[in-house]
Amino acid sequence: MTIVSFNNISRTVSGTTLFEAVTGIICDGDKIGVVGPNGAGKTTLCRLLAGLDRPDDGEITHVKNLRLHFMEQEPTLNSQRGVLDELLASCTEIKELESKISTIQGRLDCGDQVEQTELDRYGEMLDRFERLGGYSLNSRAEKILTGLGLGPETFDQSAVSLSGGQKSRLSLARALLNQPDLLFLDEPTNHLDLHAIEFLEDLLAEISSTVVVISHDRAFLDNVTTRTLEVMGGRVRLRPGNYSEFVLWATAEAERAERERKNYERKVDQIEDFIKKNIYGQKTKQAQSRRKMLDRMKPPPTTNRGPSRPEWDIQISQRSVSQVLEARELGFRYDSTPLLFDKLELSLMRGEALAVIGANGTGKSTLLEILGGRLRPSAGSVTWGRDVSTAMLPQRVERPSVNQTVLEWMYNQASDLTLGQARSLLGRFLFSGEEVEKSVSVLSEGEFRRLLLAALIHSKANLLLLDEPTNHLDIYSRQALLEALDSFPGTLVLITHDRMLLEGLASRIVEFSRPVETAMGADKVVEYDGGFSYYKRERDKLLKRLSQQTQRRHKDKPGQPENNQPESDIPATGGLSKNRLRQLRERKDSLEHEIAELEESKSLLQLELADPATYSQLGRAEELSAHIKKLDDLIAKAYGEWEELLEYD
Repeated sequence: MTIVSFNNISRTVSGTTLFEAVTGIICDGDKIGVVGPNGAGKTTLCRLLAGLDRPDDGEITHVKNLRLHFMEQEPTLNSQRGVLDELLASCTEIKELESKISTIQGRLDCGDQVEQTELDRYGEMLDRFERLGGYSLNSRAEKILTGLGLGPETFDQSAVSLSGGQKSRLSLARALLNQPDLLFLDEPTNHLDLHAIEFLEDLLAEISSTVVVISHDRAFLDNVTTRTLEVMGGRVRLRPGNYSEFVLWATAEAERAERERKNYERKVDQIEDFIKKNIYGQKTKQAQSRRKMLDRMKPPPTTNRGPSRPEWDIQISQRSVSQVLEARELGFRYDSTPLLFDKLELSLMRGEALAVIGANGTGKSTLLEILGGRLRPSAGSVTWGRDVSTAMLPQRVERPSVNQTVLEWMYNQASDLTLGQARSLLGRFLFSGEEVEKSVSVLSEGEFRRLLLAALIHSKANLLLLDEPTNHLDIYSRQALLEALDSFPGTLVLITHDRMLLEGLASRIVEFSRPVETAMGADKVVEYDGGFSYYKRERDKLLKRLSQQTQRRHKDKPGQPENNQPESDIPATGGLSKNRLRQLRERKDSLEHEIAELEESKSLLQLELADPATYSQLGRAEELSAHIKKLDDLIAKAYGEWEELLEYD
């Protein structure tokens, strides 16, 4: 069934035609991936299709009573409500139905007379409430938050206090929980780690919503979408199939168009040559006839120009020794916070491509800063080999405080270049003509990222440290970066959640474990001596083994210990007999074992609570939370008694 149709729609912004005469339909159940260069008009088109803006020409029609949600790329969240409450409050229709149902139910419980029309409406509301998932709203909300990396520890945190990335994840959770008929997502994988992206892919496959998603993540598009819409060069093309299938079609289409163009030009050349040779000879009439034929010939239609792709060739100034760096017993903490990692051992050899992955906030960027010499470790040391030169691309870089053009900025970064050479370098990164005179402060995030890469590549360093290098790059620049890094003759350390980059480059992987995995017994940092496919196989084996060990420990554990020691047994004064002192010291030792067992039990329950599958079991999450609170009380009480007994050591 068609839920949105659009006919001959056009849009011009600041004198530039983004697209014109675009016609098509969106059908119920479609999963459409929207691709194209940055600035081509992808978000503009989606806002038109969502009814948020109006086209300059043409018309857009929505099916009646269409429930629609548009997730902005940069959400604004200023609510003081907790994360979970803010998410639940976004389901306005469910909440309104719940209130109306409760009102009528209250009247029925009190024995009040209710008209038949109201009873009929009551039945309709109950059906609608069930169809919208009202009965499982809380458990679904907790499952989605946890799956996107906002665990139970954030549920009560005010939404306004969240970081920018966390706000984006909460905004995505709101879009997914509402399960509208038509869902628009603008770059939803931004700020998600690998596990959260995989969770999102699974969820989008489960929900019944029609989805239109703007993304530059090629693996995500291939796994999720069934149709592809490309916005490029003032035109829009909509085709069946995921992104890889679209690329195959587009390549074949470009080759066919090129053959048609060459055939047309060959025929024109042949006819013009005949006319030139015979217009004044015996074959004048034939030549005149051919001239008329030439006038009637129509050139083949112009095709979309190919995407603008940067030309990146990454060279090094000199070769380093075989062992590029060695980290020994590395540890780091910020101020008095717990250690992010401890006793980390790492050796990096020339030519390796080491990928560092893991959940957000686990210490990946910190490790990269230490390996680049920008941050001193709290413990251990890093030794760099001879002739090692490093260049780093951080995840976030501040724009210059003074007003600088692109050309001025690059000239300051690469003082060995003349202005002409700087212009030439910038041209390889798609800054040409007047674009080099643009102020750095007005560049888009994607443009600024390309500018940073230009400076990094010009450095000719033989050790590149890249923190999320594909952030804000369009799908074509990502492919260019992958190809350039693949032929890079130096050594590479990169943090990324781009699976195409991981599959194409990584020769070794270091993963920072999630808290739920360390609770199961995993090391804080796990090294996999192989590429991305090897990592996935070995990681599945590791998690399966840890899960089995956890289940065995939980099964073999006796009943939870109870702290029944009466407070009166703890003397407040000295003068005790040796026998009594021995009893108190034994009690202190016993308490230490009890506390350890209580904390292990708590970790097991937290592990289950963090598992998205838990929230599919009605009431299980609430039961676990209550049990954890009880254990917290027992732990606090045991610690209190243990501290009092310390004086008898």
